[in-house]
Amino acid sequence: MSEAKPRDFSKAAATWDADPRRTALARAVAEAIARETPLDGAMQALEFGCGTGLVGLQLAPRFAHLTAVDNAPGMLAALEEKARAAGLANVTAWLSPAGPPSLPESPYDLVFSCMVLHHVPGTAELLSLFFRGLRPGAILALADLDAEDGSFHDNPAGIAHHGFDRNQLRELAEAAGFEAVRFVTACRITKKREQGPRGYPVFLLLARRPA
Repeated sequence: MSEAKPRDFSKAAATWDADPRRTALARAVAEAIARETPLDGAMQALEFGCGTGLVGLQLAPRFAHLTAVDNAPGMLAALEEKARAAGLANVTAWLSPAGPPSLPESPYDLVFSCMVLHHVPGTAELLSLFFRGLRPGAILALADLDAEDGSFHDNPAGIAHHGFDRNQLRELAEAAGFEAVRFVTACRITKKREQGPRGYPVFLLLARRPA
């Protein structure tokens, strides 16, 4: 039996927005970020792993500027097309280079992501990268799965973590330098499994770089 291959996100971009469960998740996460963070029109924001912009483009009108970061050219092309169609001139797409995760070198008032953290092996290193990319007093908002048994993804290739224990993730965030770390539940994703429907909670981690 051949080994499963990680999803080709560039190829998946063409049909990415057609999944109603995915769009509902993005809407719930965008609403949670808007509700739980003090957004304002002067913010320089960055979305890490933006995909086609399902979350970021909902929030972009509330920022001065949004930098949308991804390592899949197809995803960024779809995002740029959607931003043009929506008349959003304050969105810039940035293609991550190959290798360890990186960010453009401007400091940000908000860094956020949705369902990206579980794809990245080095959680501590990624949190440190986010810390360095934020201005003093700025906010981090990360949405991802609570710890699960590995049944969430049909294809486990490219999955580094089966969700996260909130207490352990809090410790990693604090070790990276963040303060005021807290969690809210953004939504619950329901999937059909052999035993019947199963719910997978999605948290939103909120933290601040000290001023």
